[in-house]
Amino acid sequence: MDRSTFEQTAARLRPLILRIGRDFFGSADDAEDVAQETLMQLWRYCEQLDEGRNVEALAIRVAKNCCVNLKRRQHLTLVRETEGMGETRPSPHLSPHEEVEREEAISALDEAVGQLKPRERQLFEMRQVEGLSSEEISQQTGIAKASVQSMVAMARKKVFNELKRRMNL
Repeated sequence: MDRSTFEQTAARLRPLILRIGRDFFGSADDAEDVAQETLMQLWRYCEQLDEGRNVEALAIRVAKNCCVNLKRRQHLTLVRETEGMGETRPSPHLSPHEEVEREEAISALDEAVGQLKPRERQLFEMRQVEGLSSEEISQQTGIAKASVQSMVAMARKKVFNELKRRMNL
C-alpha cells in the first residue's frame, strides 16, 4: 500500500480505533494515545501491506495490543508511584539485593497481571489498584456485582498461581 492510500485508509480507520480506545479505557485522552500509537505502528509497515489484506482487522488487532501495552505502562507507573519508588529512584531503606528482589517482584506481578484477559485485568486493577468496591465497579462497567466479585476472585487466583509458578513455590 502506498503512503497516499494509507493516509486515506487511516482517516477512515481513526474513528474505529478511537472507539476501541474509549471502550477499553473510558477516557478520551487514553483513546487518543491508542489511536496515535496504532496509526504510527501501521504507518511503519504500510508499504508492506498488500491491497488484499483486511487492514481494518489488522488495525483492530494493533489497537487492542496498544491498549494492553498502555494499560501495562500505566499500571507499572501507578505501582511504582504507590510504593514511593518513582521512575528510577531506589528505596533508601532497602539494600541493593532487596531492591533487586523488589524490582523482580514488581516485574513478575506486572507480567502476571498482563496475562489476564483484558476484562479480567480491568476489573482486577479497578479493585486492587484503584481500590474500588465491587458495587462501584459494577456501576462503572455495567457488570452485575456478583459477576464482578467472581471475575475479580478468578483474576486474583490466576495472578497468585502465576506468581507461585514464577517463584517456584
